[in-house]
Amino acid sequence: MERGPPRRRPSGHPRGHPEEHALATSLPRSRARRRARACCALPAALLAAAACGTAAGSAAVDPQAVGPASGRITWYAINFGPEGLPERLISAFEEDHPDISVEYQPAPNNTDTMRATLTTEISGGSGAIDVYNGDIIWPAQFGSATLAMPLDEHLPDDFWDRYPEQRAEAVEYEGEHLAAPLYGDAGFLYYRKDLLQRHGLEVPRTWEELAETAARLQDEGEVKYGYVAQWANYEGLTVNWTELSAAAGGRSISRDGDRAAIDSPANRRVLDFMRGMLQDDVVPSATNSFQEPQSLQTFVEGDAAFHRNWSHGYSESNNPEVSRVAGKVGVAPLPAFEGEEPPGPSALAGWNLMVNPHSDAVGAVLAFIEWMTGDEAQRILAENTVLPAVRDVLEDPGLRRENPVLDLAADVPLVARPAETPRYAQVSNGIFTNLNAALTGATSPRSALRAAEEDIQRALEGDAL
Repeated sequence: MERGPPRRRPSGHPRGHPEEHALATSLPRSRARRRARACCALPAALLAAAACGTAAGSAAVDPQAVGPASGRITWYAINFGPEGLPERLISAFEEDHPDISVEYQPAPNNTDTMRATLTTEISGGSGAIDVYNGDIIWPAQFGSATLAMPLDEHLPDDFWDRYPEQRAEAVEYEGEHLAAPLYGDAGFLYYRKDLLQRHGLEVPRTWEELAETAARLQDEGEVKYGYVAQWANYEGLTVNWTELSAAAGGRSISRDGDRAAIDSPANRRVLDFMRGMLQDDVVPSATNSFQEPQSLQTFVEGDAAFHRNWSHGYSESNNPEVSRVAGKVGVAPLPAFEGEEPPGPSALAGWNLMVNPHSDAVGAVLAFIEWMTGDEAQRILAENTVLPAVRDVLEDPGLRRENPVLDLAADVPLVARPAETPRYAQVSNGIFTNLNAALTGATSPRSALRAAEEDIQRALEGDAL
């Protein structure tokens, strides 16, 4: 089937950063139940393969249940990776699947705008978008609103074995997989390796060591600032907070997901520490308004010794075309707090493939998902500085040798934000608005945590904030 040229993003359109991304987790159902449901959905010719375990790239879709794997589909996604990467993936897919053509429709860079667009389109019954990239915090929200098609009836249980267990469970809502992870991300610590070497300093393994090392480099006149991150009044602060809180043994919601748990001794320690770094000028006051681009820009201009960002920070800070510190930047896991086992955890992030329940080309969409989460596509991602989602590619020794960030990502401990509730947006708002107020000095850390506790509890109970 002939198709016109794919629609490309306008010149200068910023790449979608995963700072807005987070992991949604829910209680996993038993593997036996998933296998039984999957086998019931498979045609007889595939039952034996499902029982014995199929390879990651094997066929797994019941064509009679979902329609033919042919035709034209529309893929709606924020642009990711180097310019033109989505189109490259489409070309490779279409070469393997000549009966399917894919139109790439770039989504707005702002995930809230993208979510609103999808909600309006899908809830209105439109099938114009067949498959879309979904933020990793969306499964509970989209599942509760029936904006995504459950996948388990069309995929065998061992489809999910290609992923690390935490990532496969992250896309479940009420026992159903609502999405197939496409690519991942995590938070990392970027540092000026030239300055550490010059002064005989080690890469910090605790946050306390980082503050002391940063202050020393400031005192030596090497940098204006010690550390920059994303502490603005937005979702990125919830990400930073989740990492810091977990590094001290804290959490924002109880393990059973029923109660707010942010007002705790561990979290008071963390927020006091953050506020202390601001008061000591280790962190510039402008960090309270920094999102990813601003913090990265401060670091690549050579004004900061340490910087927290996602995986794209490594290639960008070492790119001589945009960075004054290219070749001088190292990457490490995030620190822990003293008394906790290093390294500290990184926020697990990324994007998933989700299916519009109103699509009339589900067979073609499932073939697309199977290929995009298979070895060829995942290797293309890894070779283009995008962290793959599947285990075999993520842990590939050759790829790890070539990419320091991928090498770290395969082993770094991960922490998920509490997105298992459909009201995660309200929970997160209760976190970042109150924390930012404490960081700007508008309220005390203790008052901020008490207010956040109340806001999170109201959100969990379904009350208006």
